Amino acid sequence: MKKSMGIDMTNIRGLVGDITESNLKYVDYYCSENFGIFIPSVGFCEYAIMPQHTHPAYSFILFFSEEQSITPVKVKMLPEHYLVSAMAPGVPHEEKEADNFTRYIAILISKELFETTYSNYSSKQPEQYCWNQFQVGHDIMIYLKEYMSEYDSKLPGYQDVLEALARTITHQLIRSILRITNKADYIIEKFEIERIVEYMYQHFGEKLTITALAKMVKMSESHFIRIFKKETGQSPMDFLMRVRINKAKKLLRSRSKNITEVSLQCGFSSTSHFSSSFTKHTGITPSNYQKSYAL
Repeated sequence: MKKSMGIDMTNIRGLVGDITESNLKYVDYYCSENFGIFIPSVGFCEYAIMPQHTHPAYSFILFFSEEQSITPVKVKMLPEHYLVSAMAPGVPHEEKEADNFTRYIAILISKELFETTYSNYSSKQPEQYCWNQFQVGHDIMIYLKEYMSEYDSKLPGYQDVLEALARTITHQLIRSILRITNKADYIIEKFEIERIVEYMYQHFGEKLTITALAKMVKMSESHFIRIFKKETGQSPMDFLMRVRINKAKKLLRSRSKNITEVSLQCGFSSTSHFSSSFTKHTGITPSNYQKSYAL
């Protein structure tokens, strides 16, 4: 048996529905009473692929790329924008399970918070969204990451900060739905590095090189490394290693794969390379880490 993950499921179920801890084994989650962020990390969310499931909350799926298998793109995408698909509470839907899962951010907002905020913009009720598509500027990622950071750190006052960030993100989504936009200037290089970061999260198990990554954003290798480190505080390869180790931790905790399988899925050239890298970064061997999550 797995060690209990110790999740307080009350807020999660209030947004998602009748979900179990086991359904979340491949999902990173950050959730307060009226707002939650859920990110499939190393596999499908088991609740999301249930046929004709519903949510009590409004849900918004933010895709990092137009190349995804969940829903056909029906809007003409603008540069430096993310595609978002909306679903109203109680609308049956499902995510089709494919050979490769699509990494996305699911933003769930309680009916009360969303509709109260929406009333600032319209006297009408929101539409009965069913895979409705719109675009949101990439700067929303700043607030999403702040929310995740506050949730993880739980510094004094974090609950108030989470509430404020939830309202800010909700306003941004509603303004995007209603096409109420500002003309903010975007910093292209920051956006390009953000795109590479999300590419790493999606393709962490593949062979990634500086040459290929720099080519994706049309930068020289030296300039790419310098800008990447400026934006993230780490070199591209150090950042990729951290991503792989974190993905490996989640897979090891799930106990659904053995160490060799985890090593291969997370992009390591051999089990010995995985073991030495994991131990170097965590201070514990993969085997002992996995054992610590078993009774």
